[in-house]
Amino acid sequence: MSDNAAEMSKRAVKDWFSNEGIKVESISNPRANYLFKVKFQRFVFTVVRPNDQNYIQIESQVLISPQHLKLLTAEKMRQFQMEALKFAFSIGANLGFMQPQPGQQRGQKPPGPGFVISDRIYDDGFSEHRLWKVMRSLHSAVDMVIAILNDVTGTTPGKPDAQPDTAPAYYT
Repeated sequence: MSDNAAEMSKRAVKDWFSNEGIKVESISNPRANYLFKVKFQRFVFTVVRPNDQNYIQIESQVLISPQHLKLLTAEKMRQFQMEALKFAFSIGANLGFMQPQPGQQRGQKPPGPGFVISDRIYDDGFSEHRLWKVMRSLHSAVDMVIAILNDVTGTTPGKPDAQPDTAPAYYT
C-alpha cells in the first residue's frame, strides 16, 4: 500500500464529510494513517484507515443506557443480543457486543455493556456514493438495534437528550 493511496483516501473522505456539512475531528493514532470522528445525523462514528491497509473502517459504538440496564435481565440481554445479531446478519452489517473489563478506565461515561456496528470500504470500491450508502446503512442499523433494545425492555422511545460530540455515542 502506497502512502499516496492513503493520502488520497484521507483527502477524499475528509472532503466528502466537509461537503456534506459534517464536522470532522482528526484524532492522532500511531496505528492508523488517519482516524476521524464524525457525528453523522444522530450518532457518532469513527472512520479509520489502519496503517498498511487498503480499506477504511467505519464504526459506531453505542453504550446501553442505565435505564435499559435496569430492565435487562440475563434472559432479556440474551434475547436482545440474538435479535440484534439476526438483524445485523440479515443486512450484512458487522455487529459486536462490548463488555467492560475489570480495571478498565471509566472516563466520564458510566461503565456498561454496549454494541459496535461497523463496515469497511476498500480502495478499489471507494466512491462518494459508496461512502454515503455505508454511512446511511450503519446509521439505520444503529437505529434498528436501539429499537430492538427498546422492544425487548418494553421501553417507549423518546427523543434523545442533546449530547456533546463525544464517542462512543450514548443515548437514552
